[in-house]
Amino acid sequence: MKKEWLYAVGLVCLTAACTGTPQSSTTELCSIDVAGAMEKPAELKLSELGSDVRYVSLETTDSCLVGGNPDILLLDEEIVVFSRQTCLVFDKESGKFLSKVGHLGDDPEAYSTAAPTYNDANGLLYFMRRPGKLQKYDLQGNYRGSVTIPTPPDSPSDFCFTDSSIIGHYANIVGDNGRALLLFNEAGEQIDTVPSLLPVLPDRGIDDINSINVKRQGNAGIILTTFQSGDASASIAGIPFLWKSDNEIRYKESFNDTIYTVEGNTLTPYIAFSTGKWHWGAEARTESKDNEKRLLVGCVFETDNTIFFQCIRGLYTDEPETFNGIYDRKTNTTRMYAEKEGIKDDLNGFMAFRPKAYSAQGEYGMIVDAGKVMTWMEENPEAAENEKLSVLKELTDDSNPVVIITVPK
Repeated sequence: MKKEWLYAVGLVCLTAACTGTPQSSTTELCSIDVAGAMEKPAELKLSELGSDVRYVSLETTDSCLVGGNPDILLLDEEIVVFSRQTCLVFDKESGKFLSKVGHLGDDPEAYSTAAPTYNDANGLLYFMRRPGKLQKYDLQGNYRGSVTIPTPPDSPSDFCFTDSSIIGHYANIVGDNGRALLLFNEAGEQIDTVPSLLPVLPDRGIDDINSINVKRQGNAGIILTTFQSGDASASIAGIPFLWKSDNEIRYKESFNDTIYTVEGNTLTPYIAFSTGKWHWGAEARTESKDNEKRLLVGCVFETDNTIFFQCIRGLYTDEPETFNGIYDRKTNTTRMYAEKEGIKDDLNGFMAFRPKAYSAQGEYGMIVDAGKVMTWMEENPEAAENEKLSVLKELTDDSNPVVIITVPK
């Protein structure tokens, strides 16, 4: 019962982990200078992420109304827009509605959450059906069967795909036998597991919990849990912990300043975030005091030219701060600035850009409510005269959101 309750509390929570010991030498490991960039904050500009911007107004009809607080996936030719209950597919160029994908429910084809993971190997969307299945749909909305996760009742929190296997990352909220990753195939057969580099959290029940506080910091959802014993723990949701880059699988856990490449059942260090005096190590994992200055590296979006990332400072304080960072892979430079300021649009003079997704083509994207766009246009009439923003003048109060996509350099 204890495990089931904690799992219900954190359906999308990811583990409160700590920095682990790499399995190989990091002598030649690429380092992102977070500490240096924090000492000299500099306003971030959209031209650092792309050469231009496209504005895609999503078609609005009764059959494709986007729900509140939507998220997006940027695919080769489509935009997948999903909210709490619906998943919709739109044309990436025109914004034309293409299909509605699946549904919530208890019937054999239903899923538990409308948030999909895209498998670029077969072009299908995979949805979680708790506790032990993944439901498959194509982009036209056709049901394509299911995959059994071979280790119920605990389910991985997020997934990534290779040509031959599915890799699941475990939330590890109360242990999970110390495994971090599970490798299995489409037949539901376990291939391997990857042991966690991190200490396992102690098994706790509902009676051990004093309070739970939920915060939103940048792209991440933070769940802070304090226990009757006086210690605390943080879990993170809403950000990728597994992703694919140039056909390699990347993996990063919370409270760990290293990105790893998954190679079979081993983890090879790939990139390290050098946080210096702001480093958050294993000794502070469950301490809610005297760590106001420590930085937690959260969201990471990796493209060929840049790495966009976010860091949270003062996680256990009443007013945590989030910082955006951009690492330029060609110049090996890092720049950081307060997330609340967003990224200045120095290309078209539009509202501040806040990356919510990225694509294999190197694009960054965000989705903005039509009402917010209309308000901004009214408050900035001179900037609104820019011809590149003309598509935004056609919006109404009933319009679907707008997706803003950078053009790679």
